[in-house]
Amino acid sequence: YRIHGHQHPEIPFNNPDQPHLTADEIHRGAVRDMYNYCFQNDLSQVWAYLWNRWYNPIQWKLWVRAPEPAIPRLNTTMIVESLWRNIKHRDLAEFNRPRLDLVTHIVVTNVLPRVKRRLDYIRGERRVGRGGEVAGWQKDFRSAWKDFSRTDEHRLVAKELAIRKTSKTSKNRAERLEQMAAEGEREPGEYYTDLEKWVCSCPAFLISRFLLCKHLVREANAKLNNKPL
Repeated sequence: YRIHGHQHPEIPFNNPDQPHLTADEIHRGAVRDMYNYCFQNDLSQVWAYLWNRWYNPIQWKLWVRAPEPAIPRLNTTMIVESLWRNIKHRDLAEFNRPRLDLVTHIVVTNVLPRVKRRLDYIRGERRVGRGGEVAGWQKDFRSAWKDFSRTDEHRLVAKELAIRKTSKTSKNRAERLEQMAAEGEREPGEYYTDLEKWVCSCPAFLISRFLLCKHLVREANAKLNNKPL
């Protein structure tokens, strides 16, 4: 399900014979995968729901990347859900099942002015001349880039140390350490990368929030001689 939503014709598969699929091929493959899973597990009602609400051609275009010409970075409902969460817990926290006219009044008088101020900050039209605030996603992007820039050994050691610092009675601690050991012994894979299109065939790129992976970041760093732009 997660992979189906992130696939895109521009994102290559690690298959030299057919590195790219069209949007229709991605849709047919996703439908086939989900149908086979439901058929093998006798989930007829689940398949009926998935087809009617998610995988039929009309609904499919509303939540996946594949139909778009460019690779979308944001999920379909991410911004709407975030805005509604703020309204619900910040502006409507003291109201139980408020009337529509009250909600409209709060949106007009409280929410929209706040959104406008935020947009002014983003567009540099508020407090001109002062340094802009760094957004949370920018900090996360920088952290992800720095992490991918490190060697596999460095990243593996950092992950293992983070696990070992947890309590010995913490849940799944032993299993996570075993996974780290297995990851250290696994041979690195070979993937197709394209800096011009900024795509990679590795699984990490497919589900990355920022369309990043260690292969692209390291190749970009090498091209820039590890110097900032």
